[in-house]
Amino acid sequence: MKVYKFGGASVKDAEGIRNLGEIIQQEDSELVIVVSAFGKTTNELEGVLKLWINGNEDYKIKLDEIYESHLAVINEL
Repeated sequence: MKVYKFGGASVKDAEGIRNLGEIIQQEDSELVIVVSAFGKTTNELEGVLKLWINGNEDYKIKLDEIYESHLAVINEL
């Protein structure tokens, strides 16, 4: 059994996700696939949290931006 972990730059867009698919399709053994956040999503979510903690309503805008960027990747796939 092999464990593959993908995240960050390797899954930041549709091209990266397609590449992930090509990599795992080449494997004959059992796989465990771990996928973490796209690109800089973790940092962006930390920024959302800081805005929210500080009572800054802009956290809603930032959260919507993260959602829209993920939706754009989904639509491209």
